[in-house]
Amino acid sequence: MRFIGLVFVILVIGFMIGFMVLNSQARVDLDIFGHRIFDISLAMVCFYAFVAGMVFVLVFALADEIVLRSNLYRMNKENKNLKKELDALRNLPLEEEK
Repeated sequence: MRFIGLVFVILVIGFMIGFMVLNSQARVDLDIFGHRIFDISLAMVCFYAFVAGMVFVLVFALADEIVLRSNLYRMNKENKNLKKELDALRNLPLEEEK
């Protein structure tokens, strides 16, 4: 699965580089939250958008990883307690029926 993900990332980066090379001469004006930037290369806009997307994905992936690790820790702790309880039940002396 990691190999497929790596191939996908390489393809996306390749397509992005190809798009940037094909549009290296294009110049655009950019308006971001009221702040205007004039005469910037379209390739740079694409690059910054790609980097911003990677940062957002990283933040959400880290948050998800923290949640998953905390759940794993909690479940491992519960599993350890259940094993202790099971061992205690196994070691109880057998009672004979009268």
